[in-house]
Amino acid sequence: MRRGIGRWRVLANLGFALAVLALGGFGLHQVAGRHWKVQPTFRVRAQFETICGLEAGHRVRLQGIDAGVVERVVPPGEPGRPVELVLRIDERLRPLVRADAVARIVSEGLVGAKVVELAPGRPEAPPVAELGPIASERPIEVSDLLKKAEGSLARLESLARSAENGLEEVNAITGSIRRGQGSLGKLVRDETIYQDLVTVARRGQRTLTALEENLEALKQTWPLSRYFDRRAYLDRERVLFQPGARRNSRALRAEDLFEPGRSVLTPLGRSRLDEVARWFKQASRPRSELVIAAFTDDDRDQDLAEVLTQEQADAVRKYLVEKHSVQSAGWFKHRKVAAVGFGTHVPRTLEPATPGQPARRVEIIVFTPQT
Repeated sequence: MRRGIGRWRVLANLGFALAVLALGGFGLHQVAGRHWKVQPTFRVRAQFETICGLEAGHRVRLQGIDAGVVERVVPPGEPGRPVELVLRIDERLRPLVRADAVARIVSEGLVGAKVVELAPGRPEAPPVAELGPIASERPIEVSDLLKKAEGSLARLESLARSAENGLEEVNAITGSIRRGQGSLGKLVRDETIYQDLVTVARRGQRTLTALEENLEALKQTWPLSRYFDRRAYLDRERVLFQPGARRNSRALRAEDLFEPGRSVLTPLGRSRLDEVARWFKQASRPRSELVIAAFTDDDRDQDLAEVLTQEQADAVRKYLVEKHSVQSAGWFKHRKVAAVGFGTHVPRTLEPATPGQPARRVEIIVFTPQT
């Protein structure tokens, strides 16, 4: 004879089901909240000549405050026209966004994602209307800075060469005067005038030395340093220098991951990265950070080698993020996942290579803070 389900068991099952539904609803509400879909919002529009890879869903900030998201990217109707962004912003911040507000696209750190930063405008200006247009500033891209830096540094080098040549001529003239050679040497016999000329020459030498020191300092400044052989590596090396963290790493041959000379993952490469993802989940902790560093030994063109390794590092990052969610560090938490291509450059902060380690490789490095 079957026994019926007791009243308390029914109530317990019902309570468990309600708890699961409540937890799921809370999770959905949190996810929707991060995309600004449940709280009151308003929209504004901004147009840019280029959006530098910005996509729908990227964050909007107002004076550093997390204020909303990019709701939609509207492509131009014809060539040469601007791209329009529709921004969804927290309704509570509407009094701060004035009609003369300005939008600009910036990066979160060296290898961070793009965000839209809003400057709210003047207090006496009226609040912006729903879907009202706001002004924008053209994003500053690294390539633009490099072009300006190259021109400035070329002019500095030319000035230094001219100063050096002129100083040599002044020294030659001074020596001739001292020896009494030439018409001027015969006319100028006064020791005081000679000492004045020597003083001018010495000051010129000190000025030239200071100019060379300043030029050398500029060579170490990112992004100006890209004009020289050690392009941007002074900052990139810092990604691999974390003295307060424990380091675990895996190295993969580029030939096992990509098609020859390209950044396209092969089926074997995807399989290798699947193994790395399983290792990463065991080696990482919630506070861990992931760095993907790509290297090559093809030094025929260092600029092209840097471009290739950067695209290879980006391809590995994209696969691990999209396929294995390595950026997820728990409930609504994300960890940093950086991808850096070093080309033929060997960073000073990189640990010594193990014997037999290939030069063309991708290193997966996990940094776990210990302090």
